[in-house]
Amino acid sequence: MRVKQNSFKLNPTMLAFFINLLNIKRSKNMEPEICNINDPECHLDRIRGWHGDLESNMTSLIETLKDIRKHSEEAKTACSKHYAKTVELTKAKTRFTYEVSHELKAPLASVYNIINVILDGYLEKDFEKQKELLNRAKVRINDVIKLLNDLLTFSRLEEGTKKLEMEEINIGEILSSLTEEMNVYAGESDIKINWNFSDNLPHIYGNSELLRRAFINIIHNAIKYSNPGCLVKVTGKKENHLFLLKVKDQGIGIKKGELPKIYNIFFRGENARPEHKKEGMGLGLSLVKRIIDAHGGSIRVKSKVHKGTTAEVSFPAIQKKEK
Repeated sequence: MRVKQNSFKLNPTMLAFFINLLNIKRSKNMEPEICNINDPECHLDRIRGWHGDLESNMTSLIETLKDIRKHSEEAKTACSKHYAKTVELTKAKTRFTYEVSHELKAPLASVYNIINVILDGYLEKDFEKQKELLNRAKVRINDVIKLLNDLLTFSRLEEGTKKLEMEEINIGEILSSLTEEMNVYAGESDIKINWNFSDNLPHIYGNSELLRRAFINIIHNAIKYSNPGCLVKVTGKKENHLFLLKVKDQGIGIKKGELPKIYNIFFRGENARPEHKKEGMGLGLSLVKRIIDAHGGSIRVKSKVHKGTTAEVSFPAIQKKEK
C-alpha cells in the first residue's frame, strides 16, 4: 500500500514578508524627502510612517506565524496517521507470515507423515489403506495449491498488476461446472446442497476463472461453517438488469459487530476461530470481494449467530439487443 507524502510549502505571505525584511533599500513612495533639522513635524511624520510600516509588518508576521502553526499541526497529524498506518501494516505483515506459514505447515506435515507411513512399510500389504492415505494426501496437497492460487490472485488484484481478460460469459455454465465438486465436498461433512437456477440465466462480462473461484469460495464457506445434517441453498436468477446469486446456510453465523470486518484480509469471526475446529486463514471473502469489485458487481452478507448466513452477489447482466 502506498502512503502519500505531504510536502511543506512556504506560505506566500511569509515569503513576501521575509523578502521585505531583507530588502534594505526602500522604495521612493515609502521614503519622504530629507527633513530639516529644525522641522520636528517632518521628523514625526517620518516616525509615524515607520511605525505604520512596522505595525503592518508585525501584523503580517503574526498571521504568518499562525499559518506556520496551522501547517505544523496538519503535518503533525498527517505524520501520526502515517505512523499508525505503518505500525498497522507491519503487524499485518507479521500476521500474514504467521498465518501463511501455519496454513502451509499443517497440510504439508500431514502429507509428509502419510508418505513416511507408506515408505516405512507399515502398510506393506494393505493396499486399500495405502490408497485411502494417498487420497487423503491428495486432498491436502490440493488445499495447498488452492491457498497459493488464492494468495497469488489476491496479490495481483490488490496491486492492480493482474490484467483481467474479460469476455462474455454464460453464467449458467460456470455454476453447472462446480455443482459436482461442491456436492462431493458437502457430502464429506454430511451436508446437502439445494441448487435452484432459473432457466433464463443471463450472460455477464467478466473473467470465468476468477468468477468460478469467487463462487466456489462463497459456497465453500457456507459448507465449512455449517453443522452436519444442515442444508445449504444456492439460488441463481435474473432480476431486472442483474444476475443474482444467493447462498444461504444454516451454520454458526457471524456476530453483528463483526460483519463490517468480514472482507478484511485474515479476519476470522469469533465462531470461526481454531477453538471451534474450523480451519482456514480468513482469505476467502477478502478475495471474493476484490474479484466482485473488479467485475463491477456487489456483495451483501446477512447473518445471525447460530441461525446461519446469507451471501447475496449481483453482477450487471449483458442486455440482448432486440431484433
